[in-house]
Amino acid sequence: MSHSQQAPAEVYPPPPSAAYPPPELAAPPPAGYPTKEDPPNPQNAPPVETKSRGDGFWKGCCAALCCCCVLDACF
Repeated sequence: MSHSQQAPAEVYPPPPSAAYPPPELAAPPPAGYPTKEDPPNPQNAPPVETKSRGDGFWKGCCAALCCCCVLDACF
């Protein structure tokens, strides 16, 4: 056996020069989404209003819990 120099093996398929070119156009962001052109302006922001959940929220939670217990006992 002789040890001669061989040409480097070629890779199949050859690697692409550029995997994927960047998109030319992009979809606009959703309405109200902040962009780089619109810096935040806290002075013009409306005040944050919170609302109380009230008594109905807790009544609904208790009713759901009772319903689950009754269904668990029956089945």
